[in-house]
Amino acid sequence: MGDPPAPTTWPGHGPWLASSRVLFALLALYAALVVPWWWWIAPARPPGWHAHEMFFAIGGGALAGYVPTACTSWTGRAPVAGRPVMVLAALYVLARGVMLLPPNALPRWAFAFATGAFLWWVVVIVTRELVRSGRPPARIGLYPCAVVAFCGVAGTASAWFGSALMTRPVGFAPGETLILLFSLLLAGVGGRMVPAFLSTADERVGNPPTPPSRYGRLPFLLTLGAAILAGGVRPVSAVLGLVAGLLIAWHMRTWPWRAARHDGLAAMTLVAYTCLPVGLVLWNLTRLTLAWLPPTVLTSTSVSHVLTIGALCGLVVAVMTRAPARRGVGRLHVRIPALVGFVLILLTALLRVAGLDELSVIPWTAGWVLVLVAHTHHFRDPLPRPVFSARRLPRG
Repeated sequence: MGDPPAPTTWPGHGPWLASSRVLFALLALYAALVVPWWWWIAPARPPGWHAHEMFFAIGGGALAGYVPTACTSWTGRAPVAGRPVMVLAALYVLARGVMLLPPNALPRWAFAFATGAFLWWVVVIVTRELVRSGRPPARIGLYPCAVVAFCGVAGTASAWFGSALMTRPVGFAPGETLILLFSLLLAGVGGRMVPAFLSTADERVGNPPTPPSRYGRLPFLLTLGAAILAGGVRPVSAVLGLVAGLLIAWHMRTWPWRAARHDGLAAMTLVAYTCLPVGLVLWNLTRLTLAWLPPTVLTSTSVSHVLTIGALCGLVVAVMTRAPARRGVGRLHVRIPALVGFVLILLTALLRVAGLDELSVIPWTAGWVLVLVAHTHHFRDPLPRPVFSARRLPRG
């Protein structure tokens, strides 16, 4: 007799069964509410506040929701659940709460701890899972360690920038450094994730698998890292960022793009990731402000939304909507509210690039509300195994 089939769900129930359940819900709720609040009720926030919350409330919140759940593939254990997830949710709410306070309401050390602690907690609980797995470092590999290390760096960056702008806001604007930092994250994680989703979708329709390039991401990751280190010299950083965008586009030519026709969720990740090289090229051209470039209405601030909304928020939505997706035979089916929300959030990026800032608040808020509506299925349904992917069909 053959082995019994592996279970299709994780045991247990409730919001604390996985970080993806509660953290993604908190992220979407905060994103839907905070921009109207900032734009129409409390516009006089410190310079850099908007950038900080875009990256660490949404980008950092996505890390907190994804990594402790997805680490099952690194450890072979169940997702992080129970009290560690409760603590994580509480620390995320604390971070968002202190960033809504008036400037100088707390000493800098208190702002620093409150804004960085939830990402440092991710490092603690995921490292604990890696140790408890009993797997040797060679089997765990470099990639999980790099993701965990990035969470620690992101927590420190959130603490440093957040506490600085909330205690000495005049003239402090960390936006460009944060854009490059999270572009590095998207390039590394997305550059591994998106072609894997596409390859799986391509295999499902009978095409041969596309083997991943082991070192294909290294040139643009090193170039983006150099752009971050050269941030104090803006022209050098801009040239390096521009080259990184072109290298990413060149790397993407090897991906099985045709698979996007057969898989809506893979198509969403591909569209969002494409915003990364496009945004890096356009944004760094505006940063260069070369005299021979023709006059344009585009500015580095407006074009940066291709990266912050198109690439960052687009990939966050494309990944988080995999958890509540309908499970089919060897594939996932996107929920309609999530798909419409994704389109509205990308529309927000176009409106911000066009300078229609106030109008952009409407599709932004509506998009995140729809994403949150779709996410309610992740609370009600059993926790699927795996959470972010469909079970692979046996090879015939």
